[in-house]
Amino acid sequence: MKTKFKSLSLIAITFLLFALPFSSSAASFALYLCGGATAGLIPDAAVNATLKSGDKIMWQEFDAAGNTPIGSPSTVTVATDGTPLPFTVGTGLSVGAHYFKVFIIAVNPNNCSGDLSDPFSLYVLPTAAVTLGTPSQTSFCEANSNPTVQNSVITATATALDAVLTDVTYEFTWTATKDAGAVTDVTTIGTIGAVNPVNVNSFTLNNTAGHGAYIFKAAVKYVVAPGNGVLKSPSDLGCPAESAASTTITVTPKPGKPSIQIAP
Repeated sequence: MKTKFKSLSLIAITFLLFALPFSSSAASFALYLCGGATAGLIPDAAVNATLKSGDKIMWQEFDAAGNTPIGSPSTVTVATDGTPLPFTVGTGLSVGAHYFKVFIIAVNPNNCSGDLSDPFSLYVLPTAAVTLGTPSQTSFCEANSNPTVQNSVITATATALDAVLTDVTYEFTWTATKDAGAVTDVTTIGTIGAVNPVNVNSFTLNNTAGHGAYIFKAAVKYVVAPGNGVLKSPSDLGCPAESAASTTITVTPKPGKPSIQIAP
């Protein structure tokens, strides 16, 4: 059960919350949230094993500098020995970095306060969106026909990310239609470029594509580098977003090679 902590222990709380400042310079976060996802936090297993019914688990958010508490501490009261209820984070948090600390108060018999934890860091990601720029060419000739420009580049730009996020990137997926029919594999008609910077990707429709009218879309989702923090998103899909359709790119047929005949 979550309640505001009683004033009788306010002195202990104030001392603990200010006793251990921490740095907010780290580029990696333990948890990433997007799309309104939430996560439950609990103390480690060794501490959980010592919890008794009625003990209070005190959670507090700090500012980025780690010096000033944000809001009031929240209390999760232990209902069953050794089984803490999770403290839910995510709801109501703004986009950006957030830092939490926790400590335990053993209510019986003397309201003894434990040590304050190291900070737990999380980052709320912005709502993902992706837009397509104007193609570099809206038409060109197929194969080895003149003029010499025989490709078109489309650039997809997703929502910008904070430069501090070294573990998070976007995964881009490109789809296309040719003459209103789906292209099964877009790599057969062009080349997907490297993601650079983290929110920009391009597709080059090249001259090996058959003649026709091509329309593209790009989709993005969040991914976290393996071995780093945990990403929480609705249905664990990475908060996907898709662009509107691109301007049509027309690949014009190359005229056939004629043979010379004597006119009748």
